[in-house]
Amino acid sequence: MTKQEFLKRLGDLLACLSADQVREAQAFYAEAIDDRMEDGVSEEDAVASMGTPGEVAEAILDDLPPVPRAVAKTRRKSTVLLWVLVILGSPIWLSLGAAFVITVAAIYAAIWILAASVWIVALAFAATGPVFWVLAIDGVLIGHMAFAIAFLGIGLCTLGVGLLLGAAAFAATKSLARVSVMWLRKAFSPFTKGRTGEDSGGSTRGGSRPGGSHLLVEIHP
Repeated sequence: MTKQEFLKRLGDLLACLSADQVREAQAFYAEAIDDRMEDGVSEEDAVASMGTPGEVAEAILDDLPPVPRAVAKTRRKSTVLLWVLVILGSPIWLSLGAAFVITVAAIYAAIWILAASVWIVALAFAATGPVFWVLAIDGVLIGHMAFAIAFLGIGLCTLGVGLLLGAAAFAATKSLARVSVMWLRKAFSPFTKGRTGEDSGGSTRGGSRPGGSHLLVEIHP
């Protein structure tokens, strides 16, 4: 099989994906074949080392997140079937979708309400310090030094507590920001997929396969 035949067949098998995804897959494998040919491998052997177009297409589809993968494989079987499932299943998936969005929003809001609560407490303590200092000044003016010293001390303590809580609030906000990002990634993981994977070395050549994970192309002698 020639390079062009391989790429055309791959494009036909991936017609269930978007045009951009198909072009990305074809460009990736075209480059992989060219790399093998630059190493002195014949065109047919370079194409054969990629696997059959069917195997490659299945690997690309399997590498998609769960929801896009299910949609793509259903669409590949029949576009009509996909629309039938979408229409007939709309009461279910619309309800589930709404519940999913509400749940994600509620948890995300709860995370940041917790952060805001810590900041409010910290600011309340910090703001109380100057109030006690004003009372201490009043004590000095009326001649009650014990009263003034007591409120001065209380003001310093509340300001110190406020500053400590402020530092804790800052650290908590950073942690909660990481937690919120992790939560959003986890929540939307059925729909999206990051780029992961490492070269396994040895008799393989790695590359970033369309779809997000790592491609290992066997090198045959």
